[in-house]
Amino acid sequence: MPREVWALGAVSLLTDTAADMVYPLLPKLLASLGGGAVALGLMEGTAELLASFLKVWAGRASDRRGERGPFVVFGYLLAALSRPLFAWVTAPWQVIAVRSMDRIGKGVRSAPRDAVIDSVTDETNRGIAFGVHRAMDNLGAVAGPGVAWSLLALGVSVRGVFLFAVIPGLISTFVAYLAVRGERVKKKLAGGIESIAKAVSSTLAPARPLGKHARRLLVVTAVFALACSADSFLMARLIDLSMPLALVPIAWITLQAAKAVLNVPGGALADRLGPRRVLAASWFFYGLAYVLFAYAPTWSTFWALLPLYALHYGLGEGAEKSWMARLCPSESRGRAFGAQAAVHGVALLPANVGFGFLYAHQPKWAFGASAAVALFATLLLVFVADRDEALAPAAT
Repeated sequence: MPREVWALGAVSLLTDTAADMVYPLLPKLLASLGGGAVALGLMEGTAELLASFLKVWAGRASDRRGERGPFVVFGYLLAALSRPLFAWVTAPWQVIAVRSMDRIGKGVRSAPRDAVIDSVTDETNRGIAFGVHRAMDNLGAVAGPGVAWSLLALGVSVRGVFLFAVIPGLISTFVAYLAVRGERVKKKLAGGIESIAKAVSSTLAPARPLGKHARRLLVVTAVFALACSADSFLMARLIDLSMPLALVPIAWITLQAAKAVLNVPGGALADRLGPRRVLAASWFFYGLAYVLFAYAPTWSTFWALLPLYALHYGLGEGAEKSWMARLCPSESRGRAFGAQAAVHGVALLPANVGFGFLYAHQPKWAFGASAAVALFATLLLVFVADRDEALAPAAT
């Protein structure tokens, strides 16, 4: 692996350590402030919707400016500074606002960071490179709840844990700066160094549309994203099934550890078998897991299903980005990754609010509806993808 992949993986590990010191505790925080399942869905959907618009802009802007580093560093810094604010919230709307600030940071950094990884890899190792990055990201999601649990065991309050989250967040920002300083895309901007005003105006100029095969993949991805409720609902379901609160962070660790273990093999399979097949398998396992979640009778059964659900992440996270890279030229991949992330973000608002509404009435309805949409999207993916892979040459 190129050193940039390892460095950005370390950044994601530290960032997710900070984020997941906070994230598993948010359903409990919302409930303590009078928010229920609908508020939880609104929080997740609003945050991702706001971030989605920035993902498109940041990917496109980094392509046009010829520089990814400032977007990456600023995105990590904003997220690091936002998380401690959870310590002072007093109403559900404030939780939604702070969560949105955190996701805005992710929106700014995600597509430029993925474009950096893309620029140092090729089709022989791109899938596994994204898999390595996602594995380290998910290892951070293992470490974060462990740190939170340790602090709680030492007598630190929940709001105190939120304050401690600033430490790994700021360290990750510094590592990100070291990883991407001076990084520039291979295709330099014409004319050399431009003024700030000209660079900003260039990001607003009309861009050439993505190819038809990339657009088809985005449409099918949007359909699947309508099935994707936030993982915080899984923790809420475990609590509703009477899981002891002390075990909830451990359950979260189980999910994240399974993701981390599966990310690298999933990325390697995408390189070996092609991203289409691997992504289709990923979406199928998502639908299957949600069918089983709907009928899990006890919290222990539900917990045991989390590794099956993690197959979706392990197989799909590297394959989806690797496939998009095949369909786009290198100079527009920042924009393509931004668009890919954006369709998830836009769909997540109705997905989470709808899931929360159904969950408040009957959890089985919520899980069953998500499973049906996911399995339909899988069939659609196979049909559209077969045509696209046969027609679209590999982009370089």
